[in-house]
Amino acid sequence: MTAPSPLWFVTRGAGTVSLVLLTVVVVLGIATTTRQSSDRWPRFLSPRLHSNLALATIVFLLLHIATAVLDPFAHLRWQDAIVPFGASYRPLWLGLGVVAAELVAALAISSAVRPYIGYRAWRVVHWIAYACWPVGLLHGLGTGSDVRSGWFELIDAVCVGAVASTVVAWRLAHGWPQAARFRTLTAMGSGVGIVVLILWMLNGPLAPGWARAAGTPPDLLHTTASSSR
Repeated sequence: MTAPSPLWFVTRGAGTVSLVLLTVVVVLGIATTTRQSSDRWPRFLSPRLHSNLALATIVFLLLHIATAVLDPFAHLRWQDAIVPFGASYRPLWLGLGVVAAELVAALAISSAVRPYIGYRAWRVVHWIAYACWPVGLLHGLGTGSDVRSGWFELIDAVCVGAVASTVVAWRLAHGWPQAARFRTLTAMGSGVGIVVLILWMLNGPLAPGWARAAGTPPDLLHTTASSSR
């Protein structure tokens, strides 16, 4: 068995931090959109903190990508960090990570050029935030080596709960007042999505033999301590 390199540990840590930061960014984005505020939390703090955490997310995401490519274990190429679903190591789940990273990049670029593209176009692009978070979550669950660790499962549960409760409690309660039917369907869809996610995890990443099923090359299977890597 080959011992993991230090880069592997950095990749794991940076990926987890990226998910947590992206979760907070999504939650704050919804709070900003619905103009949530209180005496202890002035309204101007949400967009300012949202911007700073979005920048921190990009930094940790770049660190996650760079160390994943430099880590010799999976033999990833730089083009694998740009072109989704082309890697030899767990191509589907790694590809979802590439898609999520590119969606985050689109959000950052749209914010930088907002004065030139206008508010309406910027707002349309920012709906991507609702897609890059679940895609990034699936990437971490499908590719991550810590998916069976209690601390990792707790972090994922908190992230999913935070986004789901924010969408239901804020976005659906305070947003779209003229679309009650759409709000109801979205709330039901959120609940169904969580159930489907749990069932998939039980029969996928948490089930024996996931490493092989996820697309780990045969020559790498014998180097892992367990089938979860």
